[in-house]
Amino acid sequence: MSRKKMHRVLMNIAAIFLILSNFYSSTAAYQFYCFTCTNCNDPFNSTKSSLVLCSNGCYKNINKIPGSFAVERGCSSSSDGCTNKIYGALGYGIYNYCCWDNYCNFSLRLANKRYASLFQALFLIFMSKVI
Repeated sequence: MSRKKMHRVLMNIAAIFLILSNFYSSTAAYQFYCFTCTNCNDPFNSTKSSLVLCSNGCYKNINKIPGSFAVERGCSSSSDGCTNKIYGALGYGIYNYCCWDNYCNFSLRLANKRYASLFQALFLIFMSKVI
């Protein structure tokens, strides 16, 4: 087997492994820690919150009203998991952001790594075709 063909085979095996591991991690039931607090606006101060062990997803809700906003962080209570949603219009309303990793609901942008390995796998497949 030529070196180029062996490289392609190894890239495809790595891509398949990443896709399968992403599928397993997204369907496996596991628990992680989420920050919980009310009126905990950004920039976030974790000393004014507590950590809760969650299995349905972490959330960060931003309630925007004219002239003000409030932020709440917590653990989703829905058995279906957390869902990213926006309720409202014209820049006002409730923005619900979800994530599924330890301490992921702390920042302005939520740290959601769920799809990172899927993109890596697609990149490997693409590169194996190019090389």
